[in-house]
Amino acid sequence: MAGLCASHLLNLYFQWALIRRDLAQKPVFQSPEYTFLDFAPFHRREIEAARRLPNAAPAGRIFSYFDLIHPAVFMVWNNGSDGDFFDLGPVLAAFPTGASRVTFSPGSVFLMRHEKEMVARNFGGSILGSGWARFLNAKNVALKKGGGRLSGSFIEKPAHGSLSIRIPYLAYFYIPLAVIIVMIIISGAAMAAAFFYYAVMFFLFDFQKLFVTVPLAWLFNALGIDLPDLWVNVLAVTVALLFLAASVFGLWRWKERDMPSNSKWIVCFFILLPFFLFF
Repeated sequence: MAGLCASHLLNLYFQWALIRRDLAQKPVFQSPEYTFLDFAPFHRREIEAARRLPNAAPAGRIFSYFDLIHPAVFMVWNNGSDGDFFDLGPVLAAFPTGASRVTFSPGSVFLMRHEKEMVARNFGGSILGSGWARFLNAKNVALKKGGGRLSGSFIEKPAHGSLSIRIPYLAYFYIPLAVIIVMIIISGAAMAAAFFYYAVMFFLFDFQKLFVTVPLAWLFNALGIDLPDLWVNVLAVTVALLFLAASVFGLWRWKERDMPSNSKWIVCFFILLPFFLFF
């Protein structure tokens, strides 16, 4: 459990560092004034003060930080026109005039609040993320906090143009793959059961980015191949099924021999890891 919690916290900081790097280098579309406060528990006074500050910047002002649950929280003041877009790292989001607040979840879902209105959006394209966003929106409507003029419109950046989108998917794909392969070499084929990690990740994250468009971009660029969306979907599902078959094979080998308890804990770690990366 300690390892899973540590992975969750590391993932939060990892995503925050990439989002901050994207915005600190060169925001696109709009260039408001950004103030980065980093880890929220260390900057409670600054965050409380920022909520009360008048913001007279021509385009607007954005204060951002992260906490133990969210890789990024943005307090946005839009001093321009209603519906202006602002750069929030992975996405460009449209805001009404005045003060708004956006909280990002690790699973590529963000919740936008403006006055008494709320709206959730899934910008990662994951299956569970879509369901989670619909649940939050239904809950807001039930509490009479949804609807109105808050649309939550956004434009997701292309992965190749945003480190905050590309790098996490590379880490989610290649680091567990390398660790599992090393475990198989050391402890035997039964450790392939840990490939269930990818079967769970298929539902929690954007499977196109996770299995094809991000980790295999270097191969497609080298070959000069531009796959249509249909073939990307087919290839992503095929890769996921291969990982699933490998994990089933690992379970079969596991049944054939008595695995040590520490190996079982390692496999359980990889099966549960996607949930700690998503939430």
